[in-house]
Amino acid sequence: MSTNWQGSERKSRAPISLTDTEPESIAADPSTIIHAVPDAEPSAAEEKAETVVDHREVPLVSGRRSAAVLRKENVNDQLPPATGWQAFLRAVSFGLISPKVGPAELARRADLSAIQRVYSRPMQIMVAQPLGGVGKTMCSVGLGSTFGIHSGQQTLVWDNNEMMGTAGVRTNANDSTRTVWDLLNVLESFETVTARKGELSYYTRHQGNNQFSVLVADEDADRMKSIGADEFNRIHTVVSRFYDTIIVDTGNNTRSANWLASIEVTDQLVIPTTLKRNAVVSALRMIEQLESMSERTGNPHYKDLVSNAVVLVTQGGGAKVSAAEQAELRENLSSAVRVMIDIPYDGALDTGSIIDWQLVGDPARRAFERAAAEIAEGLLAVDRATATKTTNR
Repeated sequence: MSTNWQGSERKSRAPISLTDTEPESIAADPSTIIHAVPDAEPSAAEEKAETVVDHREVPLVSGRRSAAVLRKENVNDQLPPATGWQAFLRAVSFGLISPKVGPAELARRADLSAIQRVYSRPMQIMVAQPLGGVGKTMCSVGLGSTFGIHSGQQTLVWDNNEMMGTAGVRTNANDSTRTVWDLLNVLESFETVTARKGELSYYTRHQGNNQFSVLVADEDADRMKSIGADEFNRIHTVVSRFYDTIIVDTGNNTRSANWLASIEVTDQLVIPTTLKRNAVVSALRMIEQLESMSERTGNPHYKDLVSNAVVLVTQGGGAKVSAAEQAELRENLSSAVRVMIDIPYDGALDTGSIIDWQLVGDPARRAFERAAAEIAEGLLAVDRATATKTTNR
């Protein structure tokens, strides 16, 4: 249909005016124009009536009734069994017999669903324990692999050791020699809006099928000492633009500037320990330090990290501790934190060399899935609390 209309057609098809139209002869004389809205100042009542309502504060639809129908977040219990005797029976009967999913498989599905949650901002997990040799780096790699494989999001393990960290030894280098020091030297180029993820990846080490990347500490202890609070904050700002989950592996000095800078922006604290007296005492002293920081500063952040902390009990070597002493140590530590999870011994985690998650056995992998799910619960609580504070401002 052509739109090359004649003048008369255009007039007949002109938009309907909201004001009364007058003949052209009258409209041409400004003195005869009748204004639809008078020039008088609006009254106070009219101004109040025209006040714009911010629907972000008072939503039109509350969703209380519909949420009850949609409360079920997944269909984990409706899917057919994939493991156990239930899966075997279903397979040999060609689906004619399909028993319900077992409780163990249901629990794992629920944990994986928790790991796959998405938050309103990048989240940081800090793995901290002043005592060395209790598995901080091993736990960092295990959590990095678990979140990387199951969350479907960008995951980074950052070795924030104030000296020479071991994440570079326990992960695959892929022929890369670049460290956090190299990134710091070119950090200005990533503090611009044109920075790209592919360029940042050059300074990290991707772990292939484990689906996470590592930002390793430098091998020069003097260089690592020069990374203080300001340097940490600059690096943290950059990596937070490109990664959803940041797992910070820390050193042993809880008073170092980069350790304290990390705790400031941490959303979830993870404490690895063995059930030995020196390890538990070391963890409790760190907990006491954080609680004292809240008392001195009036900032509840540090104390909240402790009460929400997840403790990972690793299986260290050396002399065995009696069951009675282990129970005592467990009770002393569990009273201060939210949950404790045992990580069973696995030879693939205790090689002292590269940890390949594909070689780790099911019991240890399942324990890290449980740990990651508990961490995800803590992150969700922090995210919701942050959103509530932002809304109430």
